[in-house]
Amino acid sequence: MSFSWKKKNVLITGMSGFFAPHIAEKLINLGAEIVGTIHDQKMSYAKLSGIDQKISICQADINDIDRLKEIITNYEVDYIFHCAANSIVKLCANNPIGSFKTNIMGTANLLEAARSSCTVKGIMCMESDKSYGSFDADDLPYKEDQCIKPSNVYEVSKACSGLIAKAYSSNYSLPVFTIRAANLYGPGDANTSRLIPGSIMRLLYGESPVLFKGVANYIREFLYVGDAAYAVIKLMEKIDITKSQVINLGSAEIHKVEHVVNILCSQIDSKIKPIVKEKQDLFKEIEEQYVDFSKLKGLVKDYSPTDLETGLKFTIDWYEKFSGKLARPS
Repeated sequence: MSFSWKKKNVLITGMSGFFAPHIAEKLINLGAEIVGTIHDQKMSYAKLSGIDQKISICQADINDIDRLKEIITNYEVDYIFHCAANSIVKLCANNPIGSFKTNIMGTANLLEAARSSCTVKGIMCMESDKSYGSFDADDLPYKEDQCIKPSNVYEVSKACSGLIAKAYSSNYSLPVFTIRAANLYGPGDANTSRLIPGSIMRLLYGESPVLFKGVANYIREFLYVGDAAYAVIKLMEKIDITKSQVINLGSAEIHKVEHVVNILCSQIDSKIKPIVKEKQDLFKEIEEQYVDFSKLKGLVKDYSPTDLETGLKFTIDWYEKFSGKLARPS
């Protein structure tokens, strides 16, 4: 018997962020009843796309366990997609205590709230490919069963969140799986400090996107957000198999940062070229990262990630429509 989302009650944390609204959008179309948590009223894909008008929105701090229990109980939640997090690497470095509190204890609070429920049947926790933390090229592509080596605040906080999920699965048989995704991009990322939204916004204003020396040659794997949302929904439908697992989400779209920016220039205004600046901080990131996602392909047979140029075109189309409502990049 095939899985149906009709009338299923789904809690999605982090609805004022980037990824969560895309999961909600697909689940709405599948007939699910969505409740989303927000921590602030910032402009987001959920607001701009009208998703927030189609779901129940609850103001909630991920560190308020009583509030989380209340929401899960009142809405008789069946499934949870946990996306709430401090997800900007540099901002985490600037606020380690707040980031540990949100990313680590926030995950523990949510899982403890779910453990006290008699209705929750499945939970997804969003970890990160940054959890692998390895600077060694011999460790590539990252595989789910390899030793993780996180070092900076963000990497450690996300790795710990994954270990907490593992503990709740092992100790309490909580049906939870964790996701380590490549770099997500696509419509609705309102954070213009990130590479792709920041570059698009600058180009739309007739300005040159900015590359930093060294960083331009970093190699990353880029995953279209709609593909990631589709994948996690399909993995949740197989919770009897996926529970307790760590699963990589990838695309095989592995490129230098500079190459991605050059594609954006060619698609928006080929007369504008990126400018290269000296890196202002000494914060060090891993130069090359990409994942092995063969486990995902084995679990979701029809998973077919969008190619980078097509995904960037979809993304640009969205920013052309909504750029006036987003913060101009500094």
